Amino acid sequence: MDNDRFCLTCKVPLAADDVAIYLKLVSRTDRKFLCLDCLGDKLKCGREPLEKLIAYYRQSGNCSLFR
Repeated sequence: MDNDRFCLTCKVPLAADDVAIYLKLVSRTDRKFLCLDCLGDKLKCGREPLEKLIAYYRQSGNCSLFR
């Protein structure tokens, strides 16, 4: 994943996990992404559930986005 990606809303630099969870939950075809905080606001769940999902996908090893 590119290091020069920034959140569409708040413009903070995005980590690979930010992009991966966005692709997993929102759209695999998007090229502009949200950080965990903004995505949590959009999905009305907050940041913590997204962090737990990231940890789950990393541990399961079944999703190629989180390898």
